[in-house]
Amino acid sequence: MKPKATGMMGDLPAMHGPSPEHAGSYTESLEANSGAAFVRKIGLKMDPANAPKLNLFGWNVGRRNPPSGLATGTVLAVPIVDILSLNHMKTLANIYFAKVDPCYGFIDSAMFFRRLEARWQSSAEGDSFDGVLAGIAALGALFSEITINITEAHLVELTRSITDTHIGSAAPSIEVVTAWALRVIYMRMTAPPYPTWIASSTLMHLIEASKLHQSSSCDSLDLDTRQRLIGVAQHLNLWISYDLGLSRVSFPHEPVALPSPRPGDATVELLGLLPLSTSLGPENRRQDEEIEEFLLQTLSRNHTQPPSILAQCNLVLCLLRRLHMRNLMTSPATMERVVEQLKRSLGAARRMASDCSPWQHVANVPFQMISILLEMDTSAALELLPEAMQTLKLVSTTYDTEAMREAYGTARLLILLYQRRRRSDTKLLSGLLEDHHEPTTTESPVQPMLPTSDEVSWLEGLVADVPSLHGLDFSQFLQLSPNTPGMWGR
Repeated sequence: MKPKATGMMGDLPAMHGPSPEHAGSYTESLEANSGAAFVRKIGLKMDPANAPKLNLFGWNVGRRNPPSGLATGTVLAVPIVDILSLNHMKTLANIYFAKVDPCYGFIDSAMFFRRLEARWQSSAEGDSFDGVLAGIAALGALFSEITINITEAHLVELTRSITDTHIGSAAPSIEVVTAWALRVIYMRMTAPPYPTWIASSTLMHLIEASKLHQSSSCDSLDLDTRQRLIGVAQHLNLWISYDLGLSRVSFPHEPVALPSPRPGDATVELLGLLPLSTSLGPENRRQDEEIEEFLLQTLSRNHTQPPSILAQCNLVLCLLRRLHMRNLMTSPATMERVVEQLKRSLGAARRMASDCSPWQHVANVPFQMISILLEMDTSAALELLPEAMQTLKLVSTTYDTEAMREAYGTARLLILLYQRRRRSDTKLLSGLLEDHHEPTTTESPVQPMLPTSDEVSWLEGLVADVPSLHGLDFSQFLQLSPNTPGMWGR
């Protein structure tokens, strides 16, 4: 595998840096792809002394508040049949397939439920498939409770334990790879960025080690399911890497073909963003006209499910950051479509927050949207700020975590810095007007230039030829008083 970017916020060394003549565009691409760098940049522009630190604010809802008595380090990995009953497992699995699978659909539900029934009927010890069971149940719990409970904590620990211990000398099984994918999905929605990036990179390496990305491999798993699993893993690793400005993992023969669409499934919608997203890597130099064309292509896509809509909006925001960093202007028609997309995405975020669906972009998109709206600095953009702030506030109050409080507070800080800068600018301009006001004079006012007789005759002829002009007072155009001798005084 080959890395696709270098570290911007981390300490990892660059493996393939840009050439000296391309260093500027390479850095620009890194900063545009990373919302954290962009927020820091606009904060420094507004107020260098009080700008927010370099951080991925609102990257997800953060670690949910544990119940009292659930201390860190007290949860142990125990067999899944000892964590929850068969009926409880089925309930959480149904929540997973109702809320997560429609956009991250890479598990055969019929096969899963058959193996689920068999697991609770068997007295044998658990194997790597328990990692899949625990991963699905943990996500089902995440999408059903605002706060984490002891059951979810045990499921998360069991998933971690199985995925960590089932990496041996042999190629990883499909169960291990699937369990790792579920672990990364859960982490992307709850964990800090750096551990999530490491986990997502590990998942990509495991896919290559298992040869799942090769068309001739793994006859036990159908091609469509493999494409879905690989696509979701690529989507996660690519955007996590972009967010942090770190290396992404790729396969020697990219891209993997898109899976087939299914009724009611939005996974193909989400994975359809991959080719364009990949092309925005900092190693790819893009011309100005290409960026706007990419924006139009993204806006033209039809995304139906709220998580898919927010993934589409995340790409739109990335392209907008790049346009503004290059000081490029888009047409008014394009900006109308952008504003429409942003409004639609805010509505999707509010629906997910109200439905206990803490997808990563439910917090990330509203926060990043606020930063780009302030940078756009237009009336249409600023008019959208109240809705964006209200959406972020809803997510913050729903998931009252430290991460969400920090994101909401930082958004308020950005608006405060913007307000202070505008006040300072207004004060400066007011002072200029006071210093350079129009002087009062006692001189006679300048007399208006009177029309010549030829001009009056021409206008009289025009009025005579155009009946609709009869009765109109043209004195203002001739700078005449209605009492001035001439045609109007006759």
